[in-house]
Amino acid sequence: MAQTLIFHYRDANTFLHKTNPFIKLLSLLILCTTLVITNIVETLIILSIILIIMIITKLPIIKYGKELTFFIFISLIIAISSYFSNKTTINLINSVLKFDSAVLLSFLLTDSSDPSDIARSLAKALDHIPFINAWRISSQIELTLMCIPLIFDVSQSINEARLSRLENIRFHPFKYVISYSVSLIDNLLYKIDEIAFALDSRGYDPDIEREAIKYTIKDFIFLICVILIVGAIYYGR
Repeated sequence: MAQTLIFHYRDANTFLHKTNPFIKLLSLLILCTTLVITNIVETLIILSIILIIMIITKLPIIKYGKELTFFIFISLIIAISSYFSNKTTINLINSVLKFDSAVLLSFLLTDSSDPSDIARSLAKALDHIPFINAWRISSQIELTLMCIPLIFDVSQSINEARLSRLENIRFHPFKYVISYSVSLIDNLLYKIDEIAFALDSRGYDPDIEREAIKYTIKDFIFLICVILIVGAIYYGR
């Protein structure tokens, strides 16, 4: 099966890859929450910082290529709906930039964090909350994160198979979409079954505790920098 690059972990030796996954996840939530209330200038500041981190970590955004089509399509829908609801170009641009910033943040998280590491670091944080099975919850999140890139992998495989058969959406668009959706769901269920069988054969236990990822001083410096950026945005309002 063809494998995409998007939402796949990439092993690299960068400061972001070395940062604790829970700290990165917490930073993502803080920044995405802040993006809800930012104006265009504040959004551009956050987007600029994201782009700088992308350059430093060498995120292969250009290699994503056609894998970005879905997000471009969603950006277009957001732009159209924003224009008709506000009738202003500034709000249109701001809405699109907010969405793009959130997407790029998710790219940075998944590119620099293995789902297993995210689960282990999240479980360590949730373990302090009473009446919560932290390891089961984190295992469920890990499996969910593993399935997200699978959707893009299966979608690309279906596209390549249809191109090899010279199928074209222009001739029968409705029939093409229905057939594509059925193929996508069918292949996804098949792949998920394979994963489930593999986990069962290995005696996978979602409740078992695994070695937690330790925090370092660099993790807290990273989080403080994020908080300072968000604090400066709120203070300047």
